[in-house]
Amino acid sequence: MSTLSQRTIAPRDHSRTRRGLYIPLHLRLACFYTLLLIGIFAFFGIYVYQQARQQAYQELDNALSTRAASIQLGKDLSPSYMSSEGTKYPLLLPGDNGIGIGGISIEILSTKLQLLATTTGALEGGTTIDHQSAPAPWDEKAAQTALRGHGCHESAVASACLFSTITYKGWAIRVYTLFNGNPYPTPHIIQTARSTDDIEQSLAHLRQLILEVTLLALLLALIGGWLIARGVLGAVRRLTLAAQTISVSSDFSKRVYLPNSFWRARDELSILSETFNQMLTNLEEAYLRQQRFVADASHELRAPITSIRCNLDLLNKAPDLPGEEISAALTDTQAEAERLGRLVNDLLTLARADSTQQLLREAPLTLYHTRIDLDSLLLDTLRLFRHRSEQTSIYPRLLLQHTEPIQIYGDADQFKQVLVALVDNAFKYTPPEGTIMLSLRSHEHRQACIVISDTGIGIPAEDLPHIFERFYRADPARSRDRGGSGLGLAIVKRIVENHQGNIQVESTPGAGSNFKLCFPSVPITPGEQA
Repeated sequence: MSTLSQRTIAPRDHSRTRRGLYIPLHLRLACFYTLLLIGIFAFFGIYVYQQARQQAYQELDNALSTRAASIQLGKDLSPSYMSSEGTKYPLLLPGDNGIGIGGISIEILSTKLQLLATTTGALEGGTTIDHQSAPAPWDEKAAQTALRGHGCHESAVASACLFSTITYKGWAIRVYTLFNGNPYPTPHIIQTARSTDDIEQSLAHLRQLILEVTLLALLLALIGGWLIARGVLGAVRRLTLAAQTISVSSDFSKRVYLPNSFWRARDELSILSETFNQMLTNLEEAYLRQQRFVADASHELRAPITSIRCNLDLLNKAPDLPGEEISAALTDTQAEAERLGRLVNDLLTLARADSTQQLLREAPLTLYHTRIDLDSLLLDTLRLFRHRSEQTSIYPRLLLQHTEPIQIYGDADQFKQVLVALVDNAFKYTPPEGTIMLSLRSHEHRQACIVISDTGIGIPAEDLPHIFERFYRADPARSRDRGGSGLGLAIVKRIVENHQGNIQVESTPGAGSNFKLCFPSVPITPGEQA
């Protein structure tokens, strides 16, 4: 007992440990898309920032190089002018006022890095840079590199240039160094410089803007994604709740109705709910059919069992009954036992037919591989009932109108059971003065059709849709007195469907019924016909 308890408890504990932490799906989706947006915005922000930085510094470098190229060394720097006028260096050059925001400072150096000319100006904040305090050169290392001929080269004259960035009194200074090797008036170095503070301020504003826009977009994406996912997955929660409710109550009459929304007019979830409701409808119908079948089968089985028990009780309690009554009781018991046997056999046949249909759904066209001759089966059925048709005072006439050689794939025993059941049914409900006719013809599209018609009592129009239901009887005339179990036509329909055929019924009350069975035929070679 303890071992059994341990075996039943262990799976429960194991299933609980496998559940883990519950995280709502809409929250996981919102977090996933938020992380995805973070990656996208990070890549996009870095790309935009790098492009803006590159563009800003490229424009600055173009301005510095253009300003340096525009410097013309005239006679003020020539050796003759220096000797005659006694010119002293450095000279003051006209131009932009300093290296502050918007200004470009210029220095012209000799090959010995002596300051020949410069501009003056003021730094931001009031710090003055004049020709006494200004560095000469701005970037000595760059000037020496230019003298050695490294850097960018121009084809017009022997020259070298390069860009560099230095720090001067807390300022980041962008310096352009150009070595002009032209011997007139003398080889010299030109350095143009400008503060990069305005560029860095613009880039800082751009970084802040990208960060603010990214945070705002992520916040809106997180909230919007959470709301949308929560609204959409609400339909899934309703489906889950409905399934749980139905599982507990076994009430298949419940349905799921999703509220309309602006983002779900007609989408996969609405189709899912319709499919779920259709599945519930099919389950409800199957459940009701099963309940009716169980009730009808119980009722049909109880009647012969009750009759057999009553007769046996009578024989047991009254052993001195007259011989005629004992014989009548035994005869009645035997008849009810035979009826019970037929009912059980019909139930087994119907169960086998249902299982065959399930196999055909899983693997269609692979169950039957044997050819059967429909004309031979029809003639065998005719011979089987010939003795009845000869007794015209009790049974109607049985006639064969037309037949031709036709083959189909199927089970000969099952198909003969169909023919026997339909012909026997026609004998039951056709008066002695009536006629039963059989025919077999081939139709277009390789269809073989068997027609069994009679001039019997017919079937009312309101009963025609139900005659193939199990244990259904159209009227009191189709009662147990005729020996039927209520399963014959249900078995016929199931076997016909298993053979990929269809059955149609036409009937007029008082005039007779017409059963038509059609199946896909198999071509017969001339050798087989011979």
